[in-house]
Amino acid sequence: MSDTEAGYEQPGSPDLNVPAAQAPAPQPAVETAVEPPGYLWHPIEPPPPILELVPPPPPPKLIPNIGHVVVFILLIIPALIGGYLVALASIYATHPHVRIGILMQDIGRNVIYAISMQAAIYLVLWALSAFVFSLWWDRSFAKGIHWNIATAFRWSLILVSLGVLTGLAITLAGNFLPMPKAPPILEDLTKSAAGAWTLLAFGITLAPLTEELAFRGFLLPSLVNIFHWLERKNVIGEATVRLIGIPLSIVLTSIPFALMHAQQVSNSWGPVLLIGCVSIILCVVRLTTDSVAAGVMVHCAYNLTLFSGLLYQTDWFRHLDKLKT
Repeated sequence: MSDTEAGYEQPGSPDLNVPAAQAPAPQPAVETAVEPPGYLWHPIEPPPPILELVPPPPPPKLIPNIGHVVVFILLIIPALIGGYLVALASIYATHPHVRIGILMQDIGRNVIYAISMQAAIYLVLWALSAFVFSLWWDRSFAKGIHWNIATAFRWSLILVSLGVLTGLAITLAGNFLPMPKAPPILEDLTKSAAGAWTLLAFGITLAPLTEELAFRGFLLPSLVNIFHWLERKNVIGEATVRLIGIPLSIVLTSIPFALMHAQQVSNSWGPVLLIGCVSIILCVVRLTTDSVAAGVMVHCAYNLTLFSGLLYQTDWFRHLDKLKT
């Protein structure tokens, strides 16, 4: 008889009458209560910013323009009066015993007096221009005319070299063109050594300074700005400004510049043509560097080169009679 039949089990033996352990029944998933959409909370977001249409800034003013040139020309009238009175008062201060009428006649005959009067006129013109246009433009006079002295100093060696080379080239070209034998400017030089030195000092300082102010500081950029204005109005394109406007402005600036010096060279077409060529070079320098001071530097070096030839020819103005031969 087996142990099972005897009615007892061995320890550790499985109970055959008990059903096998079943796997636990799966528990139902706990569902999270979802609130109705009306009860959801969202942070209040600020409304989108309102886009304001800001107009673009206006283009910079075209300075100078033709109106400024007209005013500059009108300022020459009070400059002539003021310069003449300043020169007359200065001469009278050094010659108090000479009558005013005689001094007024001497201004036209004496080279030193005449150059002094012209220098005074130029100084008064500079003062009036700086005062009027700095107020009108609401900026410094130097900035308005694009003086840009820093640019001139940065390129000073090249600019001076260009002025010297231009002077040498013009002197050489004069040998192939009809030139007057005794132009008025040489007659002024031959009157006295003191007068010659005065003319030299004036010719390499105030003369080129004021000429560049008038022609490359006012006239040239005002003519170019006419074409820039037409470009802004969509009348012409940028290529037209570059290919037509700028060259035409250079020519229209150089013509009166050459004619202004015609009387000094007996109205001979040869030297007038050469002076016009010099003006073209000065215009290119002004537009390339955007600096009136750069043109002044070239102009001064050019005039000094011409005077250097006269200094050599006359042994430093000791023998002015050599200029008459």
